Formats: sequence, structure tokens, C-alpha cells
Amino acid sequence: MDPQWRARGPRADRRAYNGRYAPARNAGARFPEVELNRYRWIAALAAAFFMSAAAADEDDPAALKADAVSRLARSHDATLSVDIGRVYVKQTALKTARDLLAERGKAAGLGPSWNPGSPEWRAAERVLMQGVDQLIGAKVMNAAWVEQAWAGLASALLNGEEADEIAVHFRTEGGALQRQVIEWFVGELTLQTYTFTDRLKYGVPGSEEEMRQLQIATYERKERFPPIYDLTGYPDAMRFASADPGVKYMKMMVTQGVYAVHQHLEAVAEEARAMIRARAALVDPYIARARGTAASGR
Repeated sequence: MDPQWRARGPRADRRAYNGRYAPARNAGARFPEVELNRYRWIAALAAAFFMSAAAADEDDPAALKADAVSRLARSHDATLSVDIGRVYVKQTALKTARDLLAERGKAAGLGPSWNPGSPEWRAAERVLMQGVDQLIGAKVMNAAWVEQAWAGLASALLNGEEADEIAVHFRTEGGALQRQVIEWFVGELTLQTYTFTDRLKYGVPGSEEEMRQLQIATYERKERFPPIYDLTGYPDAMRFASADPGVKYMKMMVTQGVYAVHQHLEAVAEEARAMIRARAALVDPYIARARGTAASGR
């Protein structure tokens, strides 16, 4: 290398031009050919490396399957499952807080005046419910948990070609309709699981906003579906509905898919219960204040 070039450094005789560096005019020295050759070799090696990596991925069945399963899971709209979970966890937390307040008030000798309408009760309930909305936001409203759960089920059930076939099918007009039907069934079955067991109710004070969002999501999806489905115009959709992998995927989603949603929501609901119970002692000052109010006859 030219000693003069080495002393100045390669950037000394280069100027920026359209985002690239080029040798400056009248620099007094030209970019040495050996340097150009060295950079060409680096570029060639880098290109060979990335091309080899891409080829390896194309030949790796596990990587191909993982990609297909990921595309399949991402194609689903988990809004109904998420909104159901949001209502369920919020109502679970409210019930836990109110049961705790009733029990501690009764143990303290408070009478009928200790109820959700009293100022002290409302203040104590707000203390117990702190952090619940943040928990729901982090572990329910982020739909990544649904995608991960359904991807795990799909990976266990399908091979790579089957997962790819379904993911591609769901991008077609008839396939998109069938995907929406699957999501509707999963949401309906999940909702029935909670409403039939009285774990999710309409009209629970404190969960009005969550219930409103669930109703909006439900009505929006109902409007997409005509009373009668005619899929005869979609040969691929007819095939999907009558043979594997479509049939076994549908069965998986309305059984294991529903159960996976249920498992996650139960875990988050239990976390909310534990969080509220851990704060039980924080309600004692409000109970003491309520006792004082009752004793004074106010």
C-alpha cells in the first residue's frame, strides 16, 4: 500500500456522494487496486455466506415447517378471544375484591351499610384493584399469547406441507371466509364456557367498558356472515371443508384451540386473584373508618 495513503487513512481522500463514498477529485492519490481487490473478496465471501445460509434454510425441513406454522398462526384474528379474556379477567378480579371486602367487613362487625355503594367500600376496592388493568394489558390484550398457543397446537398436529397448504388457503377469498368461521366458532365456544358457568356475566359494575368492546367485536363479526353460506363457488374451500388437512385443523381449533385459550385466561385470572388477596390488609383502614361512621350514626 502507498505509505502516503496509509498515513492519511482511506477516508481522507473520499467524499460523500448520494450516500456513498467516492475518491475525491484532485486528491493527489488514487484508491489502490489492491484495496479494491480486497473489498471485492470481502463482498464475494459475504455473498457466498448469505447464499449458503439461505440455501440451508430452504433444505431444512424443520425451518420450513416453522415458517409455515408461523404464517398460519399469524393469519388468524384473535380479537374475540382477547376481548373475552379481557372481560373475564376483569370480572374475576372485581369478584375477588368484593368477596374479600364483604368477608372482612363482616368479620369486623359491619352491617348492611358496608356495601359497594358506601364511600369507604369504593375507596378500598380501588386500592385492591390497582394493577389489574396493567396485568390485563400485558397478558391478555397483547394477542401474541393466542398466536403462540395456536402455533404450538398446529405444529404438533400438522407437517410442514399441511401447515403451508392451510396458510396459503387462508389467503384466498374462500379460505379467508373459512378462517373467519373458525375464529367465530372458537370465540363462541370460549364465551359459552364462561357464561354457562356464571364466570362471565353481563351488567357487572366496573366492567362496562370491557363488555362494550366485546359486544362491538361480536357485532362486527356477525355482520360479515350471511345467514346461509354458499361455498360451492370456491372449489378449494369445498376441499378444505371435506378432507384433511382442513378437517383435522378445524377439529383441533374448536377443541384444543378453545382449551388453550381457556388455560391461559385461567392462569391470568389466578394471578389477578393472588394479587388482590395479597393486598387484603390494605382495606383495614377503610373498614375502621366505616365502623367509625356507623358508630357516629352518620
